[in-house]
Amino acid sequence: MGFQKIARGSVVTFVALQMLLATQLSTMAQAEMLSTGEVISRYETYANRVFLLNELDKQEVRDELIAMGVDPKEAETRLKALSNEEIASVLTQMENETAGGNGVVGALLTVFIILLVTDLLCLTKVFPFTRCAGR
Repeated sequence: MGFQKIARGSVVTFVALQMLLATQLSTMAQAEMLSTGEVISRYETYANRVFLLNELDKQEVRDELIAMGVDPKEAETRLKALSNEEIASVLTQMENETAGGNGVVGALLTVFIILLVTDLLCLTKVFPFTRCAGR
């Protein structure tokens, strides 16, 4: 009887200890500190991906893709597979390539308009086709 009592007590203690360790280790939470920059970066990456997917949903873009021989569904699948760095690169290219051409054309147009206005105000005489407003 004494041996059974000791064996039963040690088995109960062993099982109780195992249950305690198993429940304690499984409920431990893994926490890490996130900086504000990391949180913003993660959200920005998500927002950029959603922006590109929304752009792909526009009818004009889909029509242009079809005209180029690209299946819009395939383009959407490939867009979803891009890494965060590739998404950032695509957005940078979109920002740098404006619809009206490059920055040189815009600068030349601005200079032309300024010279035209100064000619009309009789401040300069650059273009022979203008007349002064004061004369």
